[in-house]
Amino acid sequence: MSEFKFLDYITEGKMIRNSDGVSRMTFTDASDLVLLYFLALHVMRHYPSRRYVTSYSEQVLKWQNWHNFRPSANDLHCLLNIVDGDERIVEKLKDPKAAMRLRKRSGFPTLTAKRLLRSFKDGVPSIADAGDLLKIDSGLRNSRYSGLRRRIANYSKLTPNERRKAVTELENALKARGRNADIIDYYILFVKDYDLESRQVKDTEPRISVMDPIPADTKDIQMLRLLGVPNKDLPFAYKVLNMTSRGLGIPPRFAQAYAPVMRIVNDIIKAGPGYVNLLRQVHNRAKIAKR
Repeated sequence: MSEFKFLDYITEGKMIRNSDGVSRMTFTDASDLVLLYFLALHVMRHYPSRRYVTSYSEQVLKWQNWHNFRPSANDLHCLLNIVDGDERIVEKLKDPKAAMRLRKRSGFPTLTAKRLLRSFKDGVPSIADAGDLLKIDSGLRNSRYSGLRRRIANYSKLTPNERRKAVTELENALKARGRNADIIDYYILFVKDYDLESRQVKDTEPRISVMDPIPADTKDIQMLRLLGVPNKDLPFAYKVLNMTSRGLGIPPRFAQAYAPVMRIVNDIIKAGPGYVNLLRQVHNRAKIAKR
């Protein structure tokens, strides 16, 4: 048995085994997972488990870069290939058009990521780590985990209770967003081995792939007027779908703006199955028309 007992009971999984394995993933999924992986490695390096962090980081840096997709690479290398490597991999994602728009808009800090991975490989936390995590989070732009990143970036300054809450939130996020990921089993047993699980944390993570945000389109925004949305509410109403697709709550101002659309759907539901079927037929025709 090894010095770190939780490593002795692991069988390695893998989320991305080949380039076709990304077809169920959105660019938002990949972006969120990149940040979650960096956060998990950053947490584990504060404990004797840093040996695993060192080994995992060495595997990511093995080929000097992540421009090409490599089936034998670990999951973080493959995820970095999606957000910062050869753009051809983006064509295989769940929604290639939306993914490519996000990829063009993002500015992933490659050198910062490599520097942080080299720091992970060295094993000892550095004062520059918090700034590097911030740059990675900002470069991804689409992450919903910025609040968690702020806490974990300053992990050494957290109280024991704050550490447990942050570690448990991260565990919930990894289990929901990265099923079968190669880091999951390591992280779960790491949490148990060091008694870092908090019962005060509620699991609010989405259990499905998170859609890529829909970019604003002037024509689409104006179409909302035909559904009864006032001019002053158009920008707010259009953002509702973006927010719900990312698993975010809807603030009252946005819900109020979208209320005319929800009333239409509610009236159709109350009118009975015949009207609901008509709505579904119109929806199917609309999906074909927008291709």
